[in-house]
Amino acid sequence: MDAKSAASFIQHVERVIEELSLALTLAKEASPADEFLRLKTSVGDIIARIDTMLQGNIYKDHPGLDGMKD
Repeated sequence: MDAKSAASFIQHVERVIEELSLALTLAKEASPADEFLRLKTSVGDIIARIDTMLQGNIYKDHPGLDGMKD
């Protein structure tokens, strides 16, 4: 993947992580504590997998993109 596409890809991945975090905030307000804890664990696992599997592969090829947030 070229650098421009990789940068765009990372922006989309970061947006997904932000959306998952927002969804978790909503769940915290609307769920019993035990249910929220299960959701929080699941979302954490998903974010960790995104970071290691997707972003890790991009950063290996384009290390300059690591930490490119505004």
